[in-house]
Amino acid sequence: MIRLSAAGCIVEDYSGERPSPSTMHRWASRGLHGVTLRTAYAGGCRRTTDEWIREFFAAVTAAKTGESISPPTSAKSRRQSAIDRAKAELADV
Repeated sequence: MIRLSAAGCIVEDYSGERPSPSTMHRWASRGLHGVTLRTAYAGGCRRTTDEWIREFFAAVTAAKTGESISPPTSAKSRRQSAIDRAKAELADV
């Protein structure tokens, strides 16, 4: 996880432009086109992840273009899906 105030460097990797820390905080609090950037408090600071930023951009793009996107799945639900698939394969053996 990275401090929200420093997350602009991740955005810069995608867009080529670094948003100001106030923009990052605005995306997390008010959002953009009805989508808010996911954050968590850790170590007394608001933080986000590379994955959450990618999900935010995908959701904003979908909101602007009118497309529907599937809700992001958590690592826990992806793991559970993998477990279920493995059990199904073992049941067939």
